Amino acid sequence: MRSETLDITIEGRGADLWFILSGPFTQEQIPTVREKFLTLIDDGNRSFIVDLERITDIDPGAVQLFLQLLNTVKSKNGVFRLVFSNENVSRAFHPFRNLFTIFPDDALLRRGGIVALLRNQRRLLSRKTGIRLSRPVALFLLFILFGWFLTLAFIINLQNRHIKEQRDELQELSQWETKSRLEIENLRNRLQPLEQLGILRDTAGSAP
Repeated sequence: MRSETLDITIEGRGADLWFILSGPFTQEQIPTVREKFLTLIDDGNRSFIVDLERITDIDPGAVQLFLQLLNTVKSKNGVFRLVFSNENVSRAFHPFRNLFTIFPDDALLRRGGIVALLRNQRRLLSRKTGIRLSRPVALFLLFILFGWFLTLAFIINLQNRHIKEQRDELQELSQWETKSRLEIENLRNRLQPLEQLGILRDTAGSAP
């Protein structure tokens, strides 16, 4: 017959306060665990590690309790981490895994504590700002941005081509103007001796 007693062990390990639970976590035991936790928080503790690996059964209300405690600790700029890998607890926490920082054992917690803490802070920020993107939405937005950049690059390239054509046309007109002036000046020089001999009368100032 399974024991109905929930064993609670509290240990201080450096800056962390370990809250180790063993046995079945039933609805009736939620007030006791809540009271102990709130007392520890009021005493100034801010770094909590809750070991649930030895929990044999867990009531859904216990998960809601840990959600409340998580929010309370976070509101005081504290750290709240869970340690477990057993099937019963994993199934109960599955809908809320993105909210908690969870490690399968103590060894991984020691190795990945900083990385997991940063990851959890990023999740907390996303909940505060309301910005949470799934992978398909992120890929879709990336595709939209990529298309926008391609369109912008095409417009810029089209404008540059148009400016180059106008520049070439202006240069061609300038060269034609210079060539026309030289031809007019050359023609005047050729007609000047004929005007001096009176063979060609200057009609520039005569009436039509």
